[in-house]
Amino acid sequence: MTYSFTKPTSKHVFKLATKIWIFYFIVAFGILISFKVLLLLQIEELKEEQEAMKIEQEHIKQTTEKLSKEGERLHYELGVVTQVKNRDEKLRQQIENILNMIPDQVAISEIKFENNRLFIRGITSSKEVFETSLQSQLRAIYSSSEANFYQLSSGWFNFESISQTDKDNGLIERIE
Repeated sequence: MTYSFTKPTSKHVFKLATKIWIFYFIVAFGILISFKVLLLLQIEELKEEQEAMKIEQEHIKQTTEKLSKEGERLHYELGVVTQVKNRDEKLRQQIENILNMIPDQVAISEIKFENNRLFIRGITSSKEVFETSLQSQLRAIYSSSEANFYQLSSGWFNFESISQTDKDNGLIERIE
């Protein structure tokens, strides 16, 4: 015998709407946790990248300093090379001037330039020609100038002339 007109149905602890809301809460919570994990991973990756960038920045800074020092050294070397070039040009000009002083009656066989000395060896037709043409000009340039003559059988003279300055930096000082 039944006292009810409805069929008995089983009752659930949670209603269908509650089950749906619980499911959405769990899904939302899962999404939040996955976003948090993703953000933590990205933060760690960015920290590693930042450390790598700091190392790279330090390397670039050291390289820049090294290149700057090398640039300063090269600039200094360029200045030294320019000075040497200018000095050599002036020295070449001085030597050229001395060679232009040599008259036609004097034949030079050897010339030696040292810092404070000029040594000339050659042949001349007479002592007077050498004394008046070349030796007087050398005396004007150098503080002392001496010549020794040796007569040849032909009547000409071999000569050795040594001209020097009092200071050790003679020719170099004059061109600077």
